[in-house]
Amino acid sequence: MARTPLRRRLSFDEVGSTNTLALEAARSGDPGPLWVTARHQTAGRGRRGRTWVSRDGNLYASLLLVDPAPLERLATLPLVAALGVRNGIAALPRAEPTSVRIKWPNDILIGGRKMVGILVESERLSDGRIAAVVGCGVNVADMPSGTPYGVTSLRAERIDADFETTFAAVATAVESTVRTWNRGEGFAPIRRDWLAHAIGIGDACRVNLPASALEGEFQALDDGGRLILGLADGTTRAISAGELFFPHLEPSGAGA
Repeated sequence: MARTPLRRRLSFDEVGSTNTLALEAARSGDPGPLWVTARHQTAGRGRRGRTWVSRDGNLYASLLLVDPAPLERLATLPLVAALGVRNGIAALPRAEPTSVRIKWPNDILIGGRKMVGILVESERLSDGRIAAVVGCGVNVADMPSGTPYGVTSLRAERIDADFETTFAAVATAVESTVRTWNRGEGFAPIRRDWLAHAIGIGDACRVNLPASALEGEFQALDDGGRLILGLADGTTRAISAGELFFPHLEPSGAGA
């Protein structure tokens, strides 16, 4: 039986951003995999350059992967990360697995309310290899207020998990999905399981793009992880990046 590699981790009470520290480690020659965790961030960030509210008592964790897959396969890594984090949350004590769902591409919801945000970043290192960082923020004890979408936390959902328990569950599940992914060659089972836990398949939706918005039906994911949107004229469009909204879930499912 193959032995699971020892988990390498840098743990902090407070940092600017765990993603930033993980990328700095890669630039300094760290070979990865490496976890960076913190209980508080002063410069957290979300997708599209947004500020990520980082409250004390929650989990902020980033996994550094160096040369994780050929460049053409890296686009599926956010979906791999989403499935792993979802599986980790669903495995926590008193969690109801069927209520822990994924909203494309990689938000984790419980009961339609957002509990986890994930940001995957990458850059080319000086030696030509790619450093990819999977960062996630989990609302363990607290959650932001005044958001345009529904939010929740482990505590609010009465899921019995503290910081370390949550990290251990999430890290174990993410590492497992990364192994299954196998540098992109094993995306098919990831895609299958991702779809099994996704919200909104077959539902009407709106996808906000940088300069426009499209409305249609969320039909599937293609083999590259792109959202397949069925349009009113009977055609389909494959979308690589955007913000997904479901009218029947708003405001609880809106935004990222």
